[in-house]
Amino acid sequence: MQNAHTARVRRARALRRASAALLGAASISLAVAGCVDPSTGPDPDATLRPVTHNVGGVAATAVPRWAAIARGLVIKNRPSPPAAFRQFAYLSVAQYAAVVAAERDWGHPRPSVEGAVAGASAAVLAHLFPGDAQAVEDSVRAGEPDAPGDLRRFAAGEALGREVAAAVVARAAGDGFNLVFTGTIPTGSGLWFSSATPPAAPQLPRLGEMRPFFLSSGSQLRPPPPPAFGSPAFLAALAEIRDIAATRTAEQTRIAQFWALPAGTVLPAGYWNQTALEIIARKQLGERRAARVLALMHAAMIDAVITTHQAKYTYWYIRPTQADPTITLAIGLPNHPSYPSNHSSASSAAGAVLGAFFPSERERLDAMVEEASLSRMYGGLHYRFDVEAGHDIGSAAARIALRRGRGNGLLEVAR
Repeated sequence: MQNAHTARVRRARALRRASAALLGAASISLAVAGCVDPSTGPDPDATLRPVTHNVGGVAATAVPRWAAIARGLVIKNRPSPPAAFRQFAYLSVAQYAAVVAAERDWGHPRPSVEGAVAGASAAVLAHLFPGDAQAVEDSVRAGEPDAPGDLRRFAAGEALGREVAAAVVARAAGDGFNLVFTGTIPTGSGLWFSSATPPAAPQLPRLGEMRPFFLSSGSQLRPPPPPAFGSPAFLAALAEIRDIAATRTAEQTRIAQFWALPAGTVLPAGYWNQTALEIIARKQLGERRAARVLALMHAAMIDAVITTHQAKYTYWYIRPTQADPTITLAIGLPNHPSYPSNHSSASSAAGAVLGAFFPSERERLDAMVEEASLSRMYGGLHYRFDVEAGHDIGSAAARIALRRGRGNGLLEVAR
């Protein structure tokens, strides 16, 4: 009886720590999940510490497995790219919270981390993809261990993961992602208009009002206005895209098409998820560190996208092909304003977070970020100042995420 009571108390404390921070602050820092070790307390002066091996000698398997399931759901359900950024963020934050809660729960049986990741992932994915809820539950059952003792630990972990994820799901349900646009689309020279046939409503014009994870608001990192339409700076930028389109090489076309990652693929969010997990596997990170890398990366990415959309619908800036119809496109044109670039902001955030965790990978990651950004110019979609502003946004969003993590003694660097 005493052991059972102690286990319940410990579990309740872990859940309170996870849920209170997840729902209480203006953003979810990863201290949310009660990630500061209670034996040491917060570590505001912590520096980036090299970590070369995983905890306990066992590389992560549960986090990568459920990330792959999420990517499959993205391919099947074809969400918009911003929706996918959001979906991966909530999944990874819930996974990290579940791992931390399971590691701190010394009940009998002690919850397994694998079960906690499965329970948290299933709860979040069933909320985000309700039409696939049964398939998600089937995936939980397929991952159950055979040995009775392991199965009991898995079940305890699953229950704990679902309880922790409830706070994440509640936050997602009220984050403002799908706010309805009731405003009026401005018209005039230099302003964006729908190029769809027939014209379509702009994509997610209120995404900039979504509650961010680490930022105070979508306007916190809003860039200054782009060059005035018709100004020398604008005309020079437009001429650059016109020249690219007129002389577009096969390699530039390939790059534009590769990074387009349209509906029916893993989308940019899924591609960066795969990239992170490939590095995580090579470095043999354990579940907790793998979950933390993904949580910081994906939260920074959606924060960057929130910011770009807030700016897009502040400035309503015209696309290059709308300013000059002679410019040809190599890929499809998204149905939202030009400035700044989502691809550039999200990729810059991902590359900066991963580069902080994996310094030896920085050169390759920086090259990927540059290629992702230039791909939008090669495709004819964006001006150079669009991608430069996006890069600044993404880099700043990553710095804020990493600083908040480090400020709580949470950031570890794997080399």
